[in-house]
Amino acid sequence: MIIIGVGTKNPAKLNAVKQIVEEQAIDAEIRSYDVPSGVSAMPMSDHETRQGAVNRAKAVLNQDPEVTFGIGMEGGVSDLDGEMFLVNWGACADREGRLVRAGGARILLPQVLADGVRSGHELGDVADAYFHQESVHTHGGTIGILTEGRVSRTEMFRHILKLIEGIYAYQKR
Repeated sequence: MIIIGVGTKNPAKLNAVKQIVEEQAIDAEIRSYDVPSGVSAMPMSDHETRQGAVNRAKAVLNQDPEVTFGIGMEGGVSDLDGEMFLVNWGACADREGRLVRAGGARILLPQVLADGVRSGHELGDVADAYFHQESVHTHGGTIGILTEGRVSRTEMFRHILKLIEGIYAYQKR
C-alpha cells in the first residue's frame, strides 16, 4: 500500500484526492498535513500559484518519511490583459525526485471580486462577503458559485489530479 500525503486540511481539495484514489482503485492511505505554501496567502500569478502547489507537495515529503507521494494544490488569481482570472495548480512529488505539475481551467472573475483581490483581500474572503456565504473555499469554491454549481472546487482539483496522474504514468513508462 502506498501513502499519499496531501498538503492541506481543506475538505474540497482532500475530496478531490479521495475521489481519484477511489476511481482508480488505488491501494492507498491518504494523510492530510497542514504545511505552508511558501507563497502569499493570495497568490497573484500562475507562477506563484504553481509554486505554492510545488512547495506543499515537497513539504509533505519532508514532514513524513512514510509518505510515498506528496500532493500540493493551490488556488490563486492571474491577470491577463487587465482582466483577473481564477487559476488552480497541483503538484505531485515522489521519493525518486520526480515532480509533476498541472494547471486547471481558468475563469474570468467578476470585476467586483477582482477589485477586492487587487485591494489586498483573499478571494475567499471577498467571495464570502459578496455572496453572503461562509467559507466558500472549503466547499464548492468561487468557481462553484460562478458556474452555478456546474463545476465545484473539488471537481476542478480532481481534473488537475487526473492530469498529474496521467503525466506521471506517461513519464514512468
